[in-house]
Amino acid sequence: MTESKNTCDIDRLKNVTAAIGDSYLNLGGINHLNEPNLPARREVANLVKRLSAIVFPGFYEEITGNKERMETHLLTQCSNLVELLSNLIHKSLKHDCNEGFKCVRADGDCWSGATEIGYRLLEQIPAIRETLYKDIEAAYNGDPAATNYYEVVLSYPSVQAILVHRLAHVLAGENVPFIPRMMSEYIHEKTGVDIHPGATIGPGFFIDHGTGVVIGSTSVIGKNVKLYQHVTLGALSLSNVELIRKKNRKRHPTVEDDVTIYAGATILGGRTTLGKGSIIGGNVWLTKSVPPETSVTFDSPYLIFKNKGKSEKHVIDYQI
Repeated sequence: MTESKNTCDIDRLKNVTAAIGDSYLNLGGINHLNEPNLPARREVANLVKRLSAIVFPGFYEEITGNKERMETHLLTQCSNLVELLSNLIHKSLKHDCNEGFKCVRADGDCWSGATEIGYRLLEQIPAIRETLYKDIEAAYNGDPAATNYYEVVLSYPSVQAILVHRLAHVLAGENVPFIPRMMSEYIHEKTGVDIHPGATIGPGFFIDHGTGVVIGSTSVIGKNVKLYQHVTLGALSLSNVELIRKKNRKRHPTVEDDVTIYAGATILGGRTTLGKGSIIGGNVWLTKSVPPETSVTFDSPYLIFKNKGKSEKHVIDYQI
């Protein structure tokens, strides 16, 4: 029988833990020993799930079909959500109002402010649902593979991403720190769609497939806009990030109503505007504005077909 060895070296472990503890004190990145805790990722994920269940009841969790019992269920859900929202927003505000780890706002003010923001978000849900209905309608009308609205809500990742964005955008407008971005990154991990909560997006918005789409924080998108996968609405490289941040300069494009942007297109810059009704072809790179009702594509590239030693050159006709 092989004799087991005790691999625990207490002195060495003490040295390791002391070094790690020193790094916490020197570098930060610990949530938090003697100060208000920040919202945890798990808590924000729970918030997203609960809000989604209220926006689309029965799609993300089971719910009774009895109207009276549904109203009771909804009252309970909203009551629990106010408590959850107040707690998370309070953590964010409490941390954000610290100066040198000393809070400059009375705790009661933080809590009452957090609760008020939570109620205001819930009060926005009817209007958000109305806008989301237009998004779902755009997805159904824009995708011939969609069989009905229920399929769109249940299975389209872009609809889930837009849902969370419209909720997070309300909190961003209330200047709530941390939580809106955490919500957007949670759904980004789930869907592959990266929409910053600061972006302004009109109704009837549809992202076909969705994977790899990036929409920056100061993007402005009009009504009835359609994007395909791997589209980027981004910023040009900035030489002085801190100065830009302080001035809150617009860094991302404006997309006017009824624009279609095909897969792989990259649109950059705060002064770049895609005019109403314009069409941007696949893999186009744009850093300047496009007039209304304009199609932008590459000069048609060639495809080479080879068959048994013979080759043929064909011009691609996009027919946009």
